[in-house]
Amino acid sequence: MPKIIPELRESFVRAAKERLMRDHDLTIRQVAGDCHAAAGTLYNYFPSKEALLFEVMMGDWQDCCAHMRADALGADDPLEAIRRTTAALYGFTSRYAPMWRNYASAKDSMGALHARHHQIIADISAAAGDTLERFSISGDTYLPEILAELILYASRTEDGFDRIAGVLSRILS
Repeated sequence: MPKIIPELRESFVRAAKERLMRDHDLTIRQVAGDCHAAAGTLYNYFPSKEALLFEVMMGDWQDCCAHMRADALGADDPLEAIRRTTAALYGFTSRYAPMWRNYASAKDSMGALHARHHQIIADISAAAGDTLERFSISGDTYLPEILAELILYASRTEDGFDRIAGVLSRILS
């Protein structure tokens, strides 16, 4: 069993993130090389490129969730709060556009992300639920989840919120 060093694992994640932000893609060899390690060593920490990408994304996902909730707090009405939530999510999805497109189309290569759809919806739903509560909007028990699915759909494009604003207005009224 190879010795696992937590600092090296974090170095791999940091190097992968830097390469993704700069080049919008990476290979296991590149990331391992950036950390002065062999590709096989990286595989001791991550079983696949997708697992490494997922780890990078999930670190930023937690920040995105915090932004979705915080940004919505400054809104004067529920539609604006949902717009801000969608904008925060779009910032995340655009940063990871190639991988997010795979998620949106349910390709097997990002199965790690797609398998967590329920958790992604739960996180977005928490932000939507905060908005509903703040503006005293009651409705079906599943309303936060329905809003979360709409927000997730809208986050795929920069003008996505505009495409769903009419539906949201009806739902929130």
